[in-house]
Amino acid sequence: MPCGGGKTVMFAYMAREHVKKGGYVHFYVHRRELLDQTIETFEKANIPMDNIYVGTVQRRTAHDIPPTLIVFDEATHATAKQWTNIINRYPDAFIVGLTATPIRLDGRNLADIFDILIEGVNADWLIENNYLAPYDYYAPKLNSISDDDFVYNASGTEFDNVAIGDIMLKRKIYGEIYKYIDPARKTIIYSPSVAFSQSLGITHLDGTTPAKKRREIVSKFKSGEIMAITNVDLFGEGFDVPDAEVIILLRPTQSLALFIQQTMRGMRYKPDKRATIYDLVGNVFTHGLPTEYDNWQLDAGRVINKRGGADEVLVRECKKCYLIYRGNNRICPYCGHDNGKTQAEIKQEQIELERIESINKRREVGRRQTLKDLIELGKKRGYKNPHGWAYYIMKGRNKKHGNT
Repeated sequence: MPCGGGKTVMFAYMAREHVKKGGYVHFYVHRRELLDQTIETFEKANIPMDNIYVGTVQRRTAHDIPPTLIVFDEATHATAKQWTNIINRYPDAFIVGLTATPIRLDGRNLADIFDILIEGVNADWLIENNYLAPYDYYAPKLNSISDDDFVYNASGTEFDNVAIGDIMLKRKIYGEIYKYIDPARKTIIYSPSVAFSQSLGITHLDGTTPAKKRREIVSKFKSGEIMAITNVDLFGEGFDVPDAEVIILLRPTQSLALFIQQTMRGMRYKPDKRATIYDLVGNVFTHGLPTEYDNWQLDAGRVINKRGGADEVLVRECKKCYLIYRGNNRICPYCGHDNGKTQAEIKQEQIELERIESINKRREVGRRQTLKDLIELGKKRGYKNPHGWAYYIMKGRNKKHGNT
């Protein structure tokens, strides 16, 4: 089920029903913020916590009663050692995993843990039925940064974001970022590195921020005391702030899971809300729009059938307003600008012209009935040996009609 689709609420009710039947449930998350958020969700849904344990995989406590059902939030981590240790400790328990993105950049196979993948409704349905907010996606390029600056790390599978952050620091791109921050709209910025994030002069969080301070900042952000927050790989999976409206991407990534988790943080539903995503590093041109994915498989978490084909990114960028929109329409749905033909359309037209030209050439040959006419055509086309070409054509015709 997509980000913001209500996975935790749904499985809170599953836990309640399991307990009613005499079961004992463990619900595990991988971050303290998600622990507090999960307990809050259970409380809002009036789910009794009797025989339900909610904890983090890092700090497990001993239990006299072994669980009969284990639920992992953000189940893409389930192949990690801390998670498999829990599974191995309770071999008789049913295992259920929750995630919006059943895919790992390292290709590790989720089918080693789970037997079945059950998909919920897709993002389009959630938007149409007021469970997710609609959104506008823009991808204006940073003038001071080029694609050549996006260097890879040692593994070659992901960008070296520390190096990219250093480049952004040196080129002082702050003005290009600040213009997308609206003080009246809650904004989450995803920075490439801690050093660059801290240099923005905006409330900063990362994995090394003390837990107490993190909770304090998150609380102020949710209450509106803080309106903009910048982070490094922290506010992705499960972070829930329904009135966060603006997402600014400064971290390039090859990870589809990370891309979806970050871009959809601003799409939690709130009446009359319309989210805005500013992708300043062009992730959309690698992955497509975040709501495009709705068919997955457990085998290495690969996409079976992204709408439009697994390898095709069906998005266009308006040359005037920079809106990213689905499909190949020439006319921007926001500003009405005619963006002309797509490269795919131009290529297809070229293929069609070449096909027509080939047909016309064959017809031209067919109209030349004598050897003399064929020699003249060969000369007209500039063939090096028009006589030999003409003899070859006539020989083929005679063979076809049984003449010698």
